[in-house]
Amino acid sequence: ALRAHFTTRARREGDELKLLAQQIGADDAARAKIVHIAHGLAGAGAIFGMPQVSSQAAELEEAILAGAAPSDVASQSLALATTLAGLDCQRSA
Repeated sequence: ALRAHFTTRARREGDELKLLAQQIGADDAARAKIVHIAHGLAGAGAIFGMPQVSSQAAELEEAILAGAAPSDVASQSLALATTLAGLDCQRSA
């Protein structure tokens, strides 16, 4: 039940990442929101046995903290969102 709740949350956050990725160049708050989401997903992905989610989220968080260009942050955010969108398939594995 907890894993299903996490999957639902992660998919919702993936949708939010897509929107934030479009705003990253014009909105400093978007960068802060993305790093917050990425940090949470990095830890929760590891807890729920989803190393791909954890790894991608950690890489995104590190990139933001290192001052990555907005286009790189947007690209990594969209890649993570794509991974999150596919979590239903991974749940049965």
